[in-house]
Amino acid sequence: MLLQPEDIIAILDLVPKRQQTLDGYVPAAILMIFFNKLNRTHLAYIRRTRNMSLHSGQMAFPGGKIDPHDPSSRATALRETHEEIGLNGEDFRYLGEMGLFETLTSRYDAAAHLVWSLMPPQYVINPAEVAEVVEIPLAHLLRQFRPDLDFNDHHELMYLNFNYQPADSSNVANLWGLTARITHHFLQGLYEYQRRRT
Repeated sequence: MLLQPEDIIAILDLVPKRQQTLDGYVPAAILMIFFNKLNRTHLAYIRRTRNMSLHSGQMAFPGGKIDPHDPSSRATALRETHEEIGLNGEDFRYLGEMGLFETLTSRYDAAAHLVWSLMPPQYVINPAEVAEVVEIPLAHLLRQFRPDLDFNDHHELMYLNFNYQPADSSNVANLWGLTARITHHFLQGLYEYQRRRT
């Protein structure tokens, strides 16, 4: 599967977006980094180090809590991405946002921002926060997409997951929790986008 930035923008128009923040939740932001490599469109994830106080060892998108000095959630996502994996805003074309997503256990409410990396990213990993970066082809994720997922069923959401075995790592990437739900939400739009084009 090979997409272009305009495809991602069109997909964003097809997904519902929650814009209202949730009371009592910590505001946060994440960055979804899309890019083409080896004739396939990829999405970048990080594996957090095991010494983190929260979400240690888990797969995630770059991002974190919104600090008071951050002018916007987009600025937070870009700042955290630079701190975690060394990529700068000038490396990206901004594509848009996908609304807010809450964690089911830790009471974070994260804004999801989407960017296109003009070149395959060259990461500078912060070893205090990130164990590795895992680049997953969108086609692989789409094969695991569940069009019948009931978002009103808490049990189904808790056990939603995607798996990927990187060729250069012995660790299986298991996406679950907030990361899996944000991924699934984007794939809903991709699924509909492909359906409309056939």
